[in-house]
Amino acid sequence: MAKSQTTPLEQTARLLDLVPFLLSHQGISLSDLAKHFKVDEDVITDDLNTLWMCGLPGYTPLELIDLAFDSGFVTIRNAAPLAYVRTMSSSEIVSLALGLDLLRENSLSLAEDQRARIDHLSSALRTQIGAQISITPSSETANRTVITKSIAQRLQVEMTYYSAHSDSESKRIVSAYEFFSENGVEYFGAYCHTSKGMRTFRLDRIVSASLVEAVIDIPLEEERKDQKVRVGATVRSLDRTSAEAFNLAFSELSLGSSVTLEAFSPEWLIRGIMAGAGSLVVEEPEAVRNQLRQCVKSTIALYE
Repeated sequence: MAKSQTTPLEQTARLLDLVPFLLSHQGISLSDLAKHFKVDEDVITDDLNTLWMCGLPGYTPLELIDLAFDSGFVTIRNAAPLAYVRTMSSSEIVSLALGLDLLRENSLSLAEDQRARIDHLSSALRTQIGAQISITPSSETANRTVITKSIAQRLQVEMTYYSAHSDSESKRIVSAYEFFSENGVEYFGAYCHTSKGMRTFRLDRIVSASLVEAVIDIPLEEERKDQKVRVGATVRSLDRTSAEAFNLAFSELSLGSSVTLEAFSPEWLIRGIMAGAGSLVVEEPEAVRNQLRQCVKSTIALYE
């Protein structure tokens, strides 16, 4: 039987979905795999042969994805970096949105339906970018100047800050004390008078900032309240990524054991648990369980 034709874009989409699907369906038959992705077995076999040559830079047998499907049943190993559906960073979303703008403005041969699809995708991307990202350097430079001046003159800063953990903006008063960079991103450390604790902020997520002339004392270390969020959880599966995220000793974990998870914000804690894809199950408090349940439902709804 002749293979049904699929476009390169359709194949790329299948390849991105294949790894997380196979990791949760080890030993699935080729026929069932083809039915799930609605293609012929010959097409899914071609996809697996392509995937077999993918992996991390270096491209030796140690870095390539290890697949077995000669027997008619598919198993996959050594694919941890691609275990979950990939999300785009803020800079990647901005680049893609700008690329769509250029494509729409500079191509006169686009049909109306193509322009409509570009506009729809561009609009969807811009809802994710939000006001916290600016492609003009002036605003970022102005915000950095305010932070620099506050450090030099020991003044507080009132700022509107975008939090990626909660996907919201908040007004804060902070006392900044140092700049530092990590993975090409500039941050500054500060005492947050709003949260009453030491915090780290990304410069590119400051929406606006201004100096506050009034002096606000920073409490001593022993006077600060412990702002950590703690929950009790049960280990469902052994996942090194989850263990490292919550500073757990991976070698001491066992299935069914109870652990205490700590974080400085409920949003970060919930996202860390969700990233483990069910490796940790929250038992208490009930408020966090309900919040986690709602986040999972909202995430699933995005794929429907």
